[in-house]
Amino acid sequence: MFAELLKHPRALAFSLLFHAVIIGLMIFNLTFIDKPKNILAGQIAKTVKAEVVDQQQLEDREKQKQLEEKRIKDAEKKKLEAKKLEQKKKQEAEQKRKVDEKKKAEEKRKADAKKKAEQKRKADEKKKVEEKRKADEKKKVEQKRKADEKKKVEEKRKADDKKKAEEKRKADEKRKAEEKRKQEAARIAEEKRKAEEKRKAEEKRKAEEAEKRRLAEEEQQRKEADLRAKLQAEENQRRLNSLREAYKLAILQKVKRNWISPPGSEKIPECWIEVLQGPGGIILDVSFGTCKGSTAAYRSSIENAVYKAEPLPLPGDPSLFERQLNFNFKPE
Repeated sequence: MFAELLKHPRALAFSLLFHAVIIGLMIFNLTFIDKPKNILAGQIAKTVKAEVVDQQQLEDREKQKQLEEKRIKDAEKKKLEAKKLEQKKKQEAEQKRKVDEKKKAEEKRKADAKKKAEQKRKADEKKKVEEKRKADEKKKVEQKRKADEKKKVEEKRKADDKKKAEEKRKADEKRKAEEKRKQEAARIAEEKRKAEEKRKAEEKRKAEEAEKRRLAEEEQQRKEADLRAKLQAEENQRRLNSLREAYKLAILQKVKRNWISPPGSEKIPECWIEVLQGPGGIILDVSFGTCKGSTAAYRSSIENAVYKAEPLPLPGDPSLFERQLNFNFKPE
């Protein structure tokens, strides 16, 4: 109640002055005025009561005004929030529409690509069928040509046979003798051919066996070479891993040797450090990753230790050089 009166200093001053006057009158009445004059005090009390009621109404109206202003502000706030929610829904709907359009475009592109592939496959099959048909026709034409040539030769032979029938009859004995000789020669040639085929078959069998042995030996040599290469690669990887660990350990130890604990550091937290270095271990930049619970002085001491460690140690293998180093700094 008093806080509300402080908001209206003029009303408060008037009320205090009015109460002071009333108290003075009451004292004066008790001292110098007869009892019948108490009626005047009652009237004054009514006046004071009316003034208090008016003051209460002023306070009520002020509260009502503040409540109305708060209600208007809340309504405007809700309206603004509803507008933001509507805008958010529109944005989400637009994003969904764009995603759907992109998805449909991708599906159409895939369908078109599939359709083109199917058309190409059918065209290739049709081309192969056409090529086979042309080859078959060409083969048939060639067979017919050979048959016609053979028929002409046969007809000519028959004509010659008829023309030379007499000569053939006269030369029959001579021909028979010649045929016998030819048959014998053919028999000998056939035996020789079979022997040659048998020899070639044997040579081919031996060559195939030799080829199989050669391929088996080559396969065995390849497997052995692969195994040696694999073992060498594993050995090289173990060596590189060992050199990499030694490289990082050497850097961390050199940084720790140059680190000086800042005064007043009761807790020494772990810090992930990112170092950018150039050729020869020259430090180009130092930054920090996770470093929970650290102070600026603590991080500054670590950064100074890194720069004092320049140039950083080099790896045992040049291929292990890393331009950007990441390591966890945790001094003992």
